[in-house]
Amino acid sequence: MNDFNPDEIQQFQRVERIFLQICDLPIDERNERIQELCGDDDELILNVQSMLKADEDSSPLIDSESLFAEMDTEDDIPERIGEFEILRVLGEGGMGIVYEAIQDSPKRHVALKVIRQRSMHSKIRKRFEREADILAKLNHRSIATIYGSGVANDSTGSTPFVSMELVIGKPITKYCEDTSLDTDEKIRLLLEVCRGVEHAHELGIVHRDLKPSNIMVDDKGRVRILDFGIAFDMEVEQRTQMTQTGQLMGTLQYMAPEQVDQQSHATSTQTDVYALGLICYELLIGRNPLNRHESSMYDLVRAIRDEEHDLLGTINRSFRGDIETIVAKALSREMNRRYEDAGALADDLDRYLLNQPIAARKPSTWYQLRKFSKRNPVLVGSVGMIMLVLVAALILITNALREANRERIAAKHEQAVQLLINAFVTDDLFAAGDPEFGGQPDILLLEAMQKSADGIEERFADAPEAEALIRYTMGEQFRRMNDFEHAETQLIKCVEISESLNLPIDLVIDRRNALADVYMDIDDLDTALKIIEVTDQLVESNPGISVEILLDTLAQHASLLYHMSDLDGAAQYFEQAVNIGRERVPESQGTIDAISALAIVYTWQERFDESVKLHHEGIELLIKKLGVDHPATLVARDNLSILNFQRGQYAEAEIGFREILEDRLRVFGQQHGKTYLTTSSLGRSLTKLERYDEAEGYLLPAYNGLVEILGPEHRYTVIVRKYLHELYTNWNKPEIAEQYAPIGDD
Repeated sequence: MNDFNPDEIQQFQRVERIFLQICDLPIDERNERIQELCGDDDELILNVQSMLKADEDSSPLIDSESLFAEMDTEDDIPERIGEFEILRVLGEGGMGIVYEAIQDSPKRHVALKVIRQRSMHSKIRKRFEREADILAKLNHRSIATIYGSGVANDSTGSTPFVSMELVIGKPITKYCEDTSLDTDEKIRLLLEVCRGVEHAHELGIVHRDLKPSNIMVDDKGRVRILDFGIAFDMEVEQRTQMTQTGQLMGTLQYMAPEQVDQQSHATSTQTDVYALGLICYELLIGRNPLNRHESSMYDLVRAIRDEEHDLLGTINRSFRGDIETIVAKALSREMNRRYEDAGALADDLDRYLLNQPIAARKPSTWYQLRKFSKRNPVLVGSVGMIMLVLVAALILITNALREANRERIAAKHEQAVQLLINAFVTDDLFAAGDPEFGGQPDILLLEAMQKSADGIEERFADAPEAEALIRYTMGEQFRRMNDFEHAETQLIKCVEISESLNLPIDLVIDRRNALADVYMDIDDLDTALKIIEVTDQLVESNPGISVEILLDTLAQHASLLYHMSDLDGAAQYFEQAVNIGRERVPESQGTIDAISALAIVYTWQERFDESVKLHHEGIELLIKKLGVDHPATLVARDNLSILNFQRGQYAEAEIGFREILEDRLRVFGQQHGKTYLTTSSLGRSLTKLERYDEAEGYLLPAYNGLVEILGPEHRYTVIVRKYLHELYTNWNKPEIAEQYAPIGDD
């Protein structure tokens, strides 16, 4: 992912401010106002014109119901330009005008594109000449035909022009809407577009500005692709290196991530594939997936860079399956995961229409797992492991039965339980995705679990031990997927059954701890405390429990007290866990976790020397046991930077938080709770260093992300809200600071 730096943010905001002052002006007043506001800054002028271009539908094809003829122009319409008799204006852009004209010889109606006189500087003229050269190479039924180009000389001076085919038509989205095409008909129409772009790609030409208004359909349903004004000839560009960086070239709503990052070296046929994916999405769903971000250029660019588009099937179930997979592949943010070119996309659309197997395949399990973990802040790996957990449940059930039912005929009962487990997995959980049994082949795992959970009680009516374990397994997975309501239901029932059956105390305590975790996750700390207090009594009255369960219970109680701001109480429980762990299981995960947690408590108690030793000890053990990128290792490294912050070593803390943030982004992605917390910690360090503009660039996204993931009242969100209040207060921006004032007693 590419982070915004302050210079980019300021540039985006400057462009946006100028655009807002100009966009509502009459067209004939815009250029003069642009010159006033932008001065001699050519880059700024081009970026503003790019935004204005996104609001315009200028093209050599016209909508038969449009009012182009009524548009005002900057000058009176000329009677002639060279050998062309001018009839009317078809459209206007920031740099050029398109006329309907009659050519003298041969006698025919054409669309004549010319440069405005006041835009006749060298860069624009070179771009215009390049467009003519590119169009001259193209010869395809789906691309508007070029008739010729040149320079017309008359009393007003020299006027560069391009003459091309004139076709009466509508933008592809409007055509599909007006003709009420079904899905297959829309795909067939888009297939024609892809074949036209494929022709360009075969010649080494990338359009770079594909959008509905540049793809027109005439009244006979024939497609024409228009406006190669910023097209990229890969052979010429690589030879002459004409493309310039620092300019947003294209229409923002249809740009690929590499375009908004201005990576001219990365421009390829896959850039057009991304735009074609967006157009397909819009044809099927009826809207661009970025519509909600259009009010702000900064927000729109951020969304293009960082956000995953919703899958088609999540909006309309009828699109689940091959078409969803095709569009998702075209819209991959990583270029190397898209189709190689428009031809490859067209081939798969062809296969879809012919009901043949498509070449695109859903991403691998591990790739989906990594992407899913980015979208779900708590889930890291659980989806891919749930079936393994259920299989492991068979072994645990067997052990539990042997322990709890010594006098039963264990083997026979275990066999019956295994059959029940198998039936639950195949007939309930898997059946939710089997169309032969009324299931949905592309159902989400969470939905399948929710459906199958309803049948647990009936399925395991004669095997309560198995029911308890299945509910425990399902409850833990629901919690990791942030479905706390279902998690609470399953774990409450699990604990009730486990206690009523007098199952082994280790199982009972472990399941009570899992239930307490749910209430801690949803910030119901009072309920969590009541559960933990009863669990503590069970621990005290059962000295034979395993050391792992003991450490887990002590650490959980300590964590709860920490979140309730009882640092002394938290330190007491963590110290007990560390002492027991070092003595009995020095290399266990429970011991390492307790060491790392105690270090952060000591940090907040300002026992810095003790904290530093524990931090380094915990990090060393974690790297040895789990590796440098493991979530637990990242947490420990984060905590060491927090220690530096607490000691007033803000520059050192900044370095640490930047390193950790880079790793979190690589491992988890942007949309993860821990990533946002590290982002906020970096922002707060910058606040202390009085680099307020940089701090804002980190704190605002972190706060907004936590609000979306955890809600505005979650303790983590409230903490970052305080950081923002601190930032704007120190920055002497009291009005903004008031917006983030602490709520209630916080």
